[in-house]
Amino acid sequence: MRFLIVDQSSEYRLVLADMLRQRWPDAETEEWDPRQRGHPGRALEGGRYAAVLLDSQPSGEDGIRWLPDLRKGTDPPPVLLLTDTGGELVAVKAMKAGASDFLRKDSLTAERLAQSVEEALREREAQRVERTGQTPVFPPRPVDLRKLGRPVERDEEIVPGYRMLRMIGQGGSAKVYLVEREHDKLQLVLKVLDPSLREDKNFLKRFVREYQLIAGLQNEHLPIIYDQGFAGERAYIAMEYFSGGDLKERILKGFTSLGALRTTSHIAKALDAIHSRGVIHRDLKPQNILFRENGRLALVDFGLAKDVGVESSLTRVGEVFATPRYMSPEQCVGAPADHRSDLYSLGVIFYEMLTGRKLFEGESTAGLLYLHVNGEIPRLPAKLAGYQPVVDKLLAKRPEDRYQSARELFASIAI
Repeated sequence: MRFLIVDQSSEYRLVLADMLRQRWPDAETEEWDPRQRGHPGRALEGGRYAAVLLDSQPSGEDGIRWLPDLRKGTDPPPVLLLTDTGGELVAVKAMKAGASDFLRKDSLTAERLAQSVEEALREREAQRVERTGQTPVFPPRPVDLRKLGRPVERDEEIVPGYRMLRMIGQGGSAKVYLVEREHDKLQLVLKVLDPSLREDKNFLKRFVREYQLIAGLQNEHLPIIYDQGFAGERAYIAMEYFSGGDLKERILKGFTSLGALRTTSHIAKALDAIHSRGVIHRDLKPQNILFRENGRLALVDFGLAKDVGVESSLTRVGEVFATPRYMSPEQCVGAPADHRSDLYSLGVIFYEMLTGRKLFEGESTAGLLYLHVNGEIPRLPAKLAGYQPVVDKLLAKRPEDRYQSARELFASIAI
């Protein structure tokens, strides 16, 4: 890959080139001194560069003003703006002008730079797909099975037509396996209901209904469903495998504040897709937000979802099933919850992405429920204070004080 580094400091250009080669040893870098060479717009013609690293004040000018020219054309390279100063308002301004990310020089590491470049390249490829109108294809990538889940026990080889590879997840009602479909070797995820619950009609109805909901809402923000049925006493759903992992893993690795904002806007878009079809997720959490190889996310685990257009006796007022750390106040007290409950859960997730911390740390289940209903919304650190109004509106105790739709949220923060 070839990168263009635009910075008046020759020493810092060398630092950035070295950081890039730590991730891509064969990377080619072209150093551009804006004091001597001016604006690099014409140098970008012909698609020579994978990405541009731009100082926020080239030759004392405003780098944000350079962005429109650098982003001209049908397929311009992503531009990462690097700065010594500037807060969140400047960062959002840069992103809206076309920057792929806004990075502080004083805290930049080779790992963080590589992560930002990779995210920008994935986003560029996804935009190419959208621009050309192609149907996205999400091929599974080879998986190092030694690093995934645990080996499958002999008595777990239970569903005809699928070869069990690893057990990769387990909840109170189901186990999740990585499997290989025998007739075409396609790697899929198989979610298998605990056979002891076959006699629990409510659990079984929820399980089957999850398949019906997803199958009826197929779009890019949901997993592809390949099969559903019964193998003896075991009900199962076979669905798409997400090789990009889940949001929980990404939070542990750390987000820039604008990366958190961009991911939140994508989740809002996904929620709008299901809410507009009358479906409320009701168990939104980082583990239920998965990523494809191209970086696009999808919502999974609709076992607690509610179709507001269908009368259902599967849950009753007063019952609590969702994950307490991400539950809305109305869920905590067993009151009816609408689509704004999902937005509260997204607010909890957004806070976690921004800070790397849980909204309410170290609490028991009862303590978490109490704090969601009565606790003060935590204040963000000073460097993140620009995002406090968004956090406050998402985490409002009363649904009527929150964003009133995922579409409203997306329009407010999309970058």
